[in-house]
Amino acid sequence: MSKRTANADDKDVEVVKKPRFSIANILDEVDDEEEDVEVEEEVELEVKTPEKSSRSRPKIGAKMKEGNLPIECKLEGSELWAKFFDLGTEMIITKSGRRMFPTVKVSFTNVILDALYYIFLDVVPVDSKRYRYIYNKSAWLTAGKAEPVPKNRYYLHPDSPFTGDQLLKHVISFEKTKLTNNEVDKTGHLILNSMHKYQPRIHIVQRSKSNPLDPNKVVMADEQHCTYTFPETQFMAVTAYQNQLITKLKIEKNPFAKGFRDPTGRSPDEMERSPGDISPMMLSNFYHSSAIQQAMFQQCLSKTLQINPSIMMLYQNVFPNGAGLTAPPLPTSNPEITIK
Repeated sequence: MSKRTANADDKDVEVVKKPRFSIANILDEVDDEEEDVEVEEEVELEVKTPEKSSRSRPKIGAKMKEGNLPIECKLEGSELWAKFFDLGTEMIITKSGRRMFPTVKVSFTNVILDALYYIFLDVVPVDSKRYRYIYNKSAWLTAGKAEPVPKNRYYLHPDSPFTGDQLLKHVISFEKTKLTNNEVDKTGHLILNSMHKYQPRIHIVQRSKSNPLDPNKVVMADEQHCTYTFPETQFMAVTAYQNQLITKLKIEKNPFAKGFRDPTGRSPDEMERSPGDISPMMLSNFYHSSAIQQAMFQQCLSKTLQINPSIMMLYQNVFPNGAGLTAPPLPTSNPEITIK
């Protein structure tokens, strides 16, 4: 092992030159590799943590409130919305319009009893992206920029206006609201683009009884109003369900989809029929056309032989063994024709 002096001023400082393949060098390299691995793991954790938090279910009852009224709004059925949100809620949109499920239902508190309140619902894009569903990953991925946003519409609850007293006693349900992809819709449905993510919003406008609101001339910024947003109501607009788990959950929870719950596909009227109403022979021969044809032929032949006994001789000559059919006995004393 060789030693040398660094310079004249630092005579006491010696630089030790290690052999190229010394044990010390090998240990130093191992320590350096362990430090590099630790750094990489820390960076990976920092990248994954935000993604995990963004996929987590929002807190039930959490909401965003904007406006100049002290009114509080609560989302009814938030537990059901949260179940769909965990899977990635999807809503069907059609040309003629399709209702939402789950349904947006809200209740209000801290209102003025004798004031008038107009309740609106609209649906706005969550971001400026278009999505596509990857089946082998069961996930939605970005597929490009969003399509041009249709003109935003406010859907006024058909029972508006409400008095403050009515709002305290009732749950406001937007069960009649429909979603469409018809850009020229004239029926008042909410117009959306397929494969885009949306956020429903609730708006409440307060007016005095002496100053009612014209729903066709609403400018939210000019009104005494509040806007409420519930993150668990976000959904993806689709023309057909992409996630099979969403389809299964909708069939299970939607009261209007009970006809899809029976695995046999029978209607509720058929399900109410007792098993004794259907004979075992009908069930066993229902899909055997040959058995049905043979039974019908035997019945027709039996009637014919009873009407014209002379055909019996021809039948026995042509079919010596009866061809698997049994002819009924010819009438003797009773000339009356019997039809089975």
